[in-house]
Amino acid sequence: RGDEFSNLFNASCHILLGVSIAILSVPHVRNFFASSSSYKMIGSFDSFHIMNAFGAFGSVSEERIELIVTSSLDGKLWKEYEFIVKPGNTQRSPGLLSPYHYRLDWQMWIAAQYPTIYASSPWMYRFLIKLLEADPTVLKALMSKDPWDGKKPTYIRVEKYRYKFSTTVQDYWSREHIGRFYPRIGIGATLPTLWRQVDRQA
Repeated sequence: RGDEFSNLFNASCHILLGVSIAILSVPHVRNFFASSSSYKMIGSFDSFHIMNAFGAFGSVSEERIELIVTSSLDGKLWKEYEFIVKPGNTQRSPGLLSPYHYRLDWQMWIAAQYPTIYASSPWMYRFLIKLLEADPTVLKALMSKDPWDGKKPTYIRVEKYRYKFSTTVQDYWSREHIGRFYPRIGIGATLPTLWRQVDRQA
């Protein structure tokens, strides 16, 4: 019964937030269609500063590069970790990003824009360590699913995929493997390997 109340409360909050944003978006939509002389690129349109005309990206591509984290107990069977909102399983629908900013999912997408973990995301070493240690806090708070149900895997690696929306009924995404992100060679990283990388940064 507690779960039912929690789900109802969350749904009500989402509906209230959606209605509020729709109302507050009216001036922003008018601004979008305004003439070039009166258009405001950066500006707030309400006293609460919730809606504004600022955007980090002027356009969004139809394809995206995603990092997929997989681990294995024996180096033969590999399972994927599911994040809360970022694309992973091709049959899972795109997530609703409200009312939170899922920073880990966002940082994983940012890291995918670079060729190596060394150049873009040295923080990822500690994140992968937590996954190999099956840290319950990380798995419950930051991940959608633990593929090993609490077991500690031996190997871990990060693969690169190109995602785009699927044209089939059964999948939301189609993806193509385009290479290994980390480690560049070998079957996969282990705890000693990752801790050595952390020590080098100290």
